Order: sequence, then C-alpha cells, then structure tokens
Amino acid sequence: MNILIAPDSFKGSLSAEDVGKAASAGIHKALPEAKTTIIPMADGGEGSIDALRPVLTKEIPLTVSGPSGKPVETSYGLIEYEGRQTAFIECARSTGLTLIDDTERDPYQLTSYGLGEQIRHAMEHGSRDLIVSLGGSATTDGGVGMLQALGYIFYGEAGKALDSGVNPLGRIDSIDDSSKAPELTKCRITIASDVTNPFYGKDGAAHIYGPQKGATPAQVHHLDEGLKQLAAIVKKQYGLDLQKVAGAGAAGGLGGALAGVLGAKMKPGFEIIANLTGLEEAIKSADLVLTGEGSLDSQSSQGKVPISVGKMAKAHGKPVLAITGKVEAADFSPYLDAAFSIQRGPVSLEEALDAKTAKKNITYITEQILRTLLLTTKENS
Repeated sequence: MNILIAPDSFKGSLSAEDVGKAASAGIHKALPEAKTTIIPMADGGEGSIDALRPVLTKEIPLTVSGPSGKPVETSYGLIEYEGRQTAFIECARSTGLTLIDDTERDPYQLTSYGLGEQIRHAMEHGSRDLIVSLGGSATTDGGVGMLQALGYIFYGEAGKALDSGVNPLGRIDSIDDSSKAPELTKCRITIASDVTNPFYGKDGAAHIYGPQKGATPAQVHHLDEGLKQLAAIVKKQYGLDLQKVAGAGAAGGLGGALAGVLGAKMKPGFEIIANLTGLEEAIKSADLVLTGEGSLDSQSSQGKVPISVGKMAKAHGKPVLAITGKVEAADFSPYLDAAFSIQRGPVSLEEALDAKTAKKNITYITEQILRTLLLTTKENS
C-alpha cells in the first residue's frame, strides 16, 4: 500500500514534518511493508519555509526587528519558481505571534518592520522575484511598519514624521515614497495567502484577527478606523481601492500594503506550496492520502491545508483521511472521508500541545486507523 502523508503543522506543538514522521511510524506498526511518502504542507502561513525546505536552493540567515522591536534571528529561502530564482519570505518569521510573549500583545506597540527588513535584505542581495507568505502575524498595523523599513515615510498632522517603532494607525495623514528602496521598481512580488478578508470592516483585519492578537474591543474599533483611513490615503495616492482587494486584510493588513502600495499580486498560498513540493503527482500515485492540522474547525474550509489536500485528492478519486488535535467542524465532506482527533482522553491544553505526547498520540491513532482499514479490506475481500 502506498500512503501519502501531507499534513500541516500542529501549531504550538509539532512541525508538519514531525507530524508526518509520527504518522508514518503508526502506519508501519500496523503494516510494516507499507510505502509512506511524507510531504509537509502549509497554506502560506507559519511553517511555509519548513514545508519548502526540500526544494530550497539556499537559506539566508539574518537578524531583524521582531514585532516588539527586539532582535529576532530569522531567515528566508531561495527557490526556483516559474523558471526564476525567487526569494521566499515568511512573514511569521519576522512578525509572528510566536515571537512575542502574551504580556507583549499590545497592538499599538507591535510593528511589521521586520518583514520589510527581510524584503529589503533579499532585494539588496540580488533578488528581483519575491514571494511573501502571510499568516501567523502578531501585528495589525496595515503593513505600515513593513513599508517604513523599505524607505516609506508616514506623516501625521502638522507634517511630523511618525515613528517606526510603534503602530501609527489612526494618526497617518500622508505617505512619502521619495526615499523608498530603489530596487522595488525592478521587483515582482507575489503574495502567498489563502485569506480572503477585506482590509477593514466587520470582516476585516482588525475585527476578525485583532482579538486573537490581544486587541480589546475598543482597540479593535480604533484599529479598524485606522485601516479605513489608511485605505483612503492609498486610494488617493496609488489609485487602488484596498477594500476591493480580496485578502487585503491578511496578516493585519499586510496584504493590502503589499498589493496596494507595492503592486504585489495575490496567489493562493497552498497552490504555490503544492506546486513547489510536487503534491499532485504524489497524490496520483497514492492508494490513500492522510492529512491533518492542529484544529479542524470552521476556518478549515477557508483554504486550510486539510480541506485543500482533500479537494486535490478527491479530484483524482483518492480516499483521504485527516488527523487533528481537535475536530470542531460540523461538516468536512465531501473533501475528507473521515477525520480523527488524536486525543485519547481529557487533557489540559498544555498537555495536548506537549510535543512528546502529540507524537505518541499521532502514532497511536494512525496505527488504529490503518488496522481498521486493513480489517475492513480483509472482510470485503
């Protein structure tokens, strides 16, 4: 039996590769002669570089400013994409929520400046094609910090330049791009993201994702007004209505800044990573596809890895199963034949996220799944 294992990471617990290895161990306990192929997956968010590591031609280390201004050791990768050397930059590695403590979740003290430093470093070292993957960010600054790192100056009332160390949403009056990095005019930037939220409004960056990043109801309202104000300035100066760009609200508005100011083009993150890793070809030769993520919930249908893998598998008539930390989705058909939680009893969140425990639980549940499949196959033969 040829089994393809193509999971996302279990965020806060295991990388996609570690999930795949644990699942493979369970499969071989039930069927030692099974052939397993592991393709770690991501949807453009956190873990994208890890998923692409087998196809990276080089990984470039650098130090940038993290969301709270503290130095962060990070990296970006070089890949061959559409016949061109391309820098693949993961925003979670410079602006990610995992890079700050819970006590630092003040949306007005967090900035996407570090992502701009990643982009600038790649450009200054010769990259002219860039993919920026969005997801897992700690910030809701509309991408202002990123743009400041690229040389854009934001002015408030009375023509005073606004600080780059904090989130200036709500205080911006105009944008000056006369000092922007000269390489930007020669670059082609692609946004890798499966988020479709608008820039502002009830489904926008602040209202949907702000509370997860520590914003109070009052702060959410103020941030949303700031995003609306920024969108008006971008429309006036650059001629693009950010509210009409699907996905402009991704990563606290980074999608809008990249598309509206830098002219980046949106592409589904899963699609980019699937193409680079050869996922579809692996699905074609598989007898069974196993996928998974930390939580199968209402957001999973919005382009998350298990449903995206399921759609691709079903297009080729393959059975597909999912393993997950918890199953909250009311309906995951027709893309998944079944989904299984790896938990074996009531546990605290801390226990559930423990890497050693998660590995054991994944190995156990995949062994039981395969034993059940083999039993059913035997009875039907």
